[in-house]
Amino acid sequence: MRSTSPPLPSGLPTLDVVMVAPRGFCAGVRRAIRAVEDALDHHGAPVYVRRAIVHNLEVVRSLETKGAVFVEELDEVPEGGIVIFSAHGVAPEIAAEARRRGLKSYDAVCPLVAKVHREVERHQRNGREIVLIGHEGHPEIQGTVGRLRSAHLVQHVTDVEALPIAPDAPVAYAVQTTYSESDAAEIVEALRRSFQDLEEPATSDICYATTNRQRAITDTAGHVDGVIVVGEHFSSNACRLTEVAAQRCRSVQLAAGPHELNWDLLSGLGSVAITAAASTPETSVAAIVEALRSRFTVRMSEQAGIAEQTMFKPVAIA
Repeated sequence: MRSTSPPLPSGLPTLDVVMVAPRGFCAGVRRAIRAVEDALDHHGAPVYVRRAIVHNLEVVRSLETKGAVFVEELDEVPEGGIVIFSAHGVAPEIAAEARRRGLKSYDAVCPLVAKVHREVERHQRNGREIVLIGHEGHPEIQGTVGRLRSAHLVQHVTDVEALPIAPDAPVAYAVQTTYSESDAAEIVEALRRSFQDLEEPATSDICYATTNRQRAITDTAGHVDGVIVVGEHFSSNACRLTEVAAQRCRSVQLAAGPHELNWDLLSGLGSVAITAAASTPETSVAAIVEALRSRFTVRMSEQAGIAEQTMFKPVAIA
């Protein structure tokens, strides 16, 4: 680990802070944010965004200051308006509604989510029952279900035995890209035991960034006294990071910013690791660190991690 600490002040308890890498924005999040910014540059304000472009309030508020207007449904967008669909993907009926209303729409769906869409649509054409591993109500799952005539949602391994599918029926599964890697593996094993003709993804559906962040905190959490996951409570990947950390460390908290820190959980600790969800900006991480400096003599170190090289083609704005 590389030390990044300035000279230490005195009078405060010492806290070793390990900055876990990789952390924060993934390529899909950067692409979605850029889509809104590019649309504002090209069309001018306002640009409407259906739902949160990514699951982070700081990102949303920053884009609002630039002229983005976030709406829940398309009926809140005036005729002829410019609208962006979020990184989580939407059902085809949403895009069709935008065309009917004469809206200029851009789809900022993460390419890895779009890959899942193509997979399940192909399996459906081939006559397979579709099992989706994910969280009910999550916008990514809603967008995927909206592309299918029918699908079976599995949230926990115990759901597999209750599936109304014959053991010899042709089945295929897909996984929410922000799902827990270990939980998905357990469910997949149950599906393999339950169905004789099971089609699996050629490559993992779980996003590279989700996997990298979960593995990094798994490697680190058992070696520190506490873990802070920087992210929103409504962010799936932030919640999964928190769950993964809690398997190795007793003092774990999820906080979007300093105002959500539980200082009681930090009392008496000698070391904490800090990681961040794929939708969390580094400014939120920096604010957490500054808050720690107000109460501790912080000794910083940066964990060596995978250098993420993934980049996606920008959304074409014209």
